[in-house]
Amino acid sequence: MKWTKFFLPALVASAALAVSAVASADTFKVGADPDFKPISFADPSGKLIGFDPDFAASLAQHMGTTLDYQGVAWDGILPALQAGKIDAITNMVVTDKRKEVAAFSQPYLGQTVTTVVRADEPNLNPKLDDLKALKVGVMVNTAAAGVVAKLTGADITSYNSVSDEYQDLLLGRIDVVAIESVNGSYTATSLYPGKLRVTGIPLTPDAQLISVAMRPGDKDLIAKVDHAIDAMRADGSLDKIAIKWFGDNKIVVRP
Repeated sequence: MKWTKFFLPALVASAALAVSAVASADTFKVGADPDFKPISFADPSGKLIGFDPDFAASLAQHMGTTLDYQGVAWDGILPALQAGKIDAITNMVVTDKRKEVAAFSQPYLGQTVTTVVRADEPNLNPKLDDLKALKVGVMVNTAAAGVVAKLTGADITSYNSVSDEYQDLLLGRIDVVAIESVNGSYTATSLYPGKLRVTGIPLTPDAQLISVAMRPGDKDLIAKVDHAIDAMRADGSLDKIAIKWFGDNKIVVRP
């Protein structure tokens, strides 16, 4: 896992110079991974659907602005934010590294990092240290990648998309996928029933908090987003979206 591309001085300089599009227009530009079910993914027509498009649409509505929702490759999404191409990433796990280049709203979801294995491996339920003896797949620049990167000597393969790592898991090229629990559960139960299994065992004791990432200088936008999230909790719209895509609202973070 390499984060250096996100911390180049040029990006910091561009962040200081970037002007929020929201400050000058009534459009809220949001970037998202276009292939991370059920958070955001394309339907047969090519339209991005999922929890995050619904969340971003409701967020924009509560802010009184128009939403421009864009698919952005995950490994380039923070640079896109820093360069002012987008105003926010509405679904991002908060980490100390990311705090160096982005400002975060209050958290609104919480999940764990867990593992997905083949269904024909019923006794494979690895904890973090167990991964050292396995071939592990992770998607680049994710919370899961940050967790397994701490394992010294582990056999880790990084992927640019979750679909690629799951295919390699099915083919036996890797033993396990380390992944955020929301995607792992959805993939195992909805996309590959009987073929893949989510272990449900957290790789770390701490919940991974999900927030809206923005540029540190966009103080007004940060305040508007926080206010809108409070309003979505109060009127039930956040719970409604969570239930639609996750089946319940257990992962919604309460103040």
